Amino acid sequence: MIFPAARTTLHVHRITLVRTKNLIVFARYNSAKSQNQSKSNEVLGQSVPHQPNIRWFYASDVPISKPEWFKYTKTKEPESFLPFSEYDSNRLERAFKKKSEKPVEVNEDKLFEVDIAKFELSPVYWDGPVYEVRRGLWFTNDGTPLPNSISKKLEQGYNSVKPYLFKSSVGEKKSKGNKQKISKFNKLQAEKEKQQQQKVDLNGQKDVCKLDNGELVLYFNENKAVMFPESYDSNFQIDAIRYFGPNPVSLLGVNHIQRGYTEELKESLFDKLPNNPLPSIADTFQQEFGTVLGKLNSETDEKTEDGVNEDDSIDNDVDDKHMQQYLEADYDLDTSESKSNREIDHLVFCIHGIGQVLGSKYESVNFTHNINVLRNTMRKVYEENHDYRKLAYPEGQVDENNNRIQVLPISWRHRVDFAPQRTQQENKDSRLPTLSQLNVEGIQALRNIVGDVVLDVLLYYEPKYLKQIFTSVTSELNRVYKLYTERNPNFKGKVHILGHSLGSAIAFDILSGQSGTIKGSIDVTRDLGFEVENLFLAGSPVGMFKLLEGKNIEARSSKDYEPSKDAPAVAPKCKNLYNVFHPCDPVAYRIEPLVSPKFGDFKPVPVQFAVKGFNSQMTELASYGDEITEKISSAVKWLNFTKKEKTTDPKTVEEKAWQENALGDIISSIAFTEKESADKEDRDGDGEARRKLTPKELTILTSLNESGRIDYSLPMGVLDFSLVSAVSAHISYFEDENTAGFIMKELLSKRGTTPKSETVTLY
Repeated sequence: MIFPAARTTLHVHRITLVRTKNLIVFARYNSAKSQNQSKSNEVLGQSVPHQPNIRWFYASDVPISKPEWFKYTKTKEPESFLPFSEYDSNRLERAFKKKSEKPVEVNEDKLFEVDIAKFELSPVYWDGPVYEVRRGLWFTNDGTPLPNSISKKLEQGYNSVKPYLFKSSVGEKKSKGNKQKISKFNKLQAEKEKQQQQKVDLNGQKDVCKLDNGELVLYFNENKAVMFPESYDSNFQIDAIRYFGPNPVSLLGVNHIQRGYTEELKESLFDKLPNNPLPSIADTFQQEFGTVLGKLNSETDEKTEDGVNEDDSIDNDVDDKHMQQYLEADYDLDTSESKSNREIDHLVFCIHGIGQVLGSKYESVNFTHNINVLRNTMRKVYEENHDYRKLAYPEGQVDENNNRIQVLPISWRHRVDFAPQRTQQENKDSRLPTLSQLNVEGIQALRNIVGDVVLDVLLYYEPKYLKQIFTSVTSELNRVYKLYTERNPNFKGKVHILGHSLGSAIAFDILSGQSGTIKGSIDVTRDLGFEVENLFLAGSPVGMFKLLEGKNIEARSSKDYEPSKDAPAVAPKCKNLYNVFHPCDPVAYRIEPLVSPKFGDFKPVPVQFAVKGFNSQMTELASYGDEITEKISSAVKWLNFTKKEKTTDPKTVEEKAWQENALGDIISSIAFTEKESADKEDRDGDGEARRKLTPKELTILTSLNESGRIDYSLPMGVLDFSLVSAVSAHISYFEDENTAGFIMKELLSKRGTTPKSETVTLY
């Protein structure tokens, strides 16, 4: 049993490990090369410039641009930069020298690419922020690479001045009158005193060059220099800067720089990296959602001069900070040739659910980040459990760093042309108001959240927007699949789909609408260009949707099966159908009863704990059983919602409301279902009622999933009945180790035959 707090700890531990690994990697950068260069730098009067250690970097705090739906405008320059791995940096340098026009794939699993000509980093398979890339040749003291344009100008001056021919003055003691000289230098910033100083002729200065950014550079030796404003042009100022040399002193406006990446810069880089791990997705959502709820009683509706509600405007700085955290923590920066080209057997496309409009407002609703967390969680579970490694490599040598699975996000909401906050000018049909104009004033913050979330479900039942949703999701699936196979021509594996929440309904309906055979050219707006092996539904409302539509669920009878809207049943085109849910998820519903109503008597299959193996239970948590029971009993008694027989009919409105309270029914059903069923069923040795499926029942279920079951229930931790916790259960699938372990186990398992018998547990 994984408690919410424990799950958060595991997530924090995972991110901490990633950060620690990254720091270790930084510490190893070109150690031997840097030491050799340091020795070379000590040579005096060398006739040729030494070859600097080039390191490529990318910004992580301020993007150049964002996808158009963010309405983003860059307002400042980036200050935080991350180094590419040595492997990627060398590849970028080779492409730069060859003046290659082809993008260079970089970072974990080559999920990003660099445009060498534009010096830009962007994601390959999804729309996301674009960041500046710098070829690290000249650096500030804190390890930040200077902009490419300045670095280029510095190098031109370097080749012109040839400071590597200067006699080194390193080690000379200059203490006499230093304080007075520094004080006088700093006082010269006053305009009156500066006018009294004689301006120096820069053309006569052999070690000084003018840059294009309003600054001057003074070179000391083969790898040290300083930059300062071109207004520092008096004889005294130039002489004072030259006097102190490469030794940093407190001269205002004078910034020391160096040529080439060295060990000292790496140490400065460590200080700039954040140490705080990212919170879990559920914790982040609870904090953000709780903050909104806390504002409801004191909502002020403040507006700017333009009449825009400040709470509704996107705070670019906050959003950029979130994206910076994701770039620094979501990916393994220790890329190598083997890691970047790992063999993939299973490609999983993940389709998001409702409320992705909130992604521009709330950190926890960033779907790409969620999928990154799922990828990291799968990797962590794989590395910590030998059972998964045996499944991935049943024969031959095991690769402990490659689970042979890749997961990629499929984002669709931004492609649907209805947005709650769209202005009247932006709306294609100007005769209609915006949704925000229809909102009433009370509890507006909560209404905005509910509108952003519930709206997606409402759009799903509007034919016009339903067609847009199907078109955007199908097109995006085909686009990413085609791009992936082009970038990875050796991929011959299987393709799977994981749909979350409304995304599971979208995936289910798209597969149910696929023709039995693909004839002729593929219509990218309707037909998938690949076969789907497994369809995983997580936190899925499909069961409820199909019940409302009056549809059963069945397997396809033949390869030539053609879907029909008038048919009493739907049949998704996939080999195996899985429905995974958390018991406390209010959005999730079962699937098996729609296959046959009598299957509603079968309990869903319990998913085993991922980190304890497939067939073992966490017996060390058994001691918590009494405590949980006691807490539930106390809660039930406190609410006075026990399952006692009603001896008298309620007479007053208060009594009726008391007896019909939904929260009491929920708590009572959870608390007493197990006990009541134990009284009315015959039990095996462990107290569970079981029976074998009949051959007909087994045939029906194996036709939809060769394992013999469809519904799978995740382990439940300590119960928390708050609304926020229930919603957190719905959004926590991507970071849940048991979910990751279950999906990984089903993907890697090699099943050749269907089971001859299957035993089910009864309610």
